[in-house]
Amino acid sequence: MRMIVVQPMGFGDKLLLRHASGLAASALPVEYTVVVSQEEVHLPSGVYDFSRGQADATRVNRLLYDLYRDFVEPPERLVVGVTMADGYVEGLNFVFGLAEPRRGVASVYARRLEAGDPRLFAERLAKEIAHEIGHLLGLGHCSTPGCVMNFSNSLAEVDAKRLWFCDECRRKVTGLI
Repeated sequence: MRMIVVQPMGFGDKLLLRHASGLAASALPVEYTVVVSQEEVHLPSGVYDFSRGQADATRVNRLLYDLYRDFVEPPERLVVGVTMADGYVEGLNFVFGLAEPRRGVASVYARRLEAGDPRLFAERLAKEIAHEIGHLLGLGHCSTPGCVMNFSNSLAEVDAKRLWFCDECRRKVTGLI
C-alpha cells in the first residue's frame, strides 16, 4: 500500500493540518493513503540558524530521514514534515518547502503561508504539501499555468497556482510509479 506520513514538527493546529493534508491527498495523480502522525516532533536547536531566525531545511530533512529511516521506501512510503518555522536553504532567502526524493522525505515551512483566514491558510498549506510530494514522486517545476508544480517565490505565486497537477505532470507521475 502506498502511504505518506505527514509529520507535525512544531505545528500546533492538528485539525488544520489534517484538513490541508486531505486536500493535498485528493489532488495527487496517484492514490496514496495520507495519514497525519499523532506524535509531535519538536525541532532541535541544531536545525536553526539563530542569526537568520530560520530552520535549515536540509537539516530538517536529515532529521526526518533519521526518524523514519526504517519506514521510507520511495516512492511507496514517503514522509512530509510540516512546521510553523520559517525555512531556508543555502543560497536562498527562504523556502516554502524542500524535498529529497532519493531519501523519500520533504519538509514544508508554513510561517510565510499564514493567513488571517484559516481556509486560505489550509489551501496554501495543501498546495505546498502537494508540491513537495510531487517532487518526491520525481516531478520538477512546471511552467503550465496554474499547475501545483509551478515554482513559488512569493505568496502571490502560491495563491496563483491551483491544487491541481496538469495533464503533463500527471502523465509523468503515472509513468514513474
